[in-house]
Amino acid sequence: MTDQRSAPVRILVCISEEAQSQAVIRYAARVGVELGAELLALHVEPPGAATRRPARAAQQLERNLRLARDLGAHVTVIDSHRVVDSILRYAHEHGVQRIIVGKPRPRTWRHWISGDIVTRLLRDTDIPIEVAPLSSGAPRETKRGEEAL
Repeated sequence: MTDQRSAPVRILVCISEEAQSQAVIRYAARVGVELGAELLALHVEPPGAATRRPARAAQQLERNLRLARDLGAHVTVIDSHRVVDSILRYAHEHGVQRIIVGKPRPRTWRHWISGDIVTRLLRDTDIPIEVAPLSSGAPRETKRGEEAL
């Protein structure tokens, strides 16, 4: 008799050095528990950013990564200038069924032209993208109105 169980659901939470990432990580962990999913956490940063990062931001990023680990996530940090491409490549390589991100804050005029990370993720993949609420409650948006897996 063969084992007919399907592969576990995998959720990817994207982590930044922002303090709000803690709420995103906690939300993703709750969703993961509800779905019995494996939680993956990813931080993508430009090469060399760690050496230019202010001490306060470096400490916050370390707290965010530690929280993700403490909540059972498999944490990965990738150096890349192509954040969206790196997220999507990682998601496809690891069989991710849902990506959870925080609401971005536009920082430069480029965001108005090329779109923020969330907008670009929504445009470039068929994996459901969920923007985690900053407080408890339902998600703010889900790609194309798709519901939980």
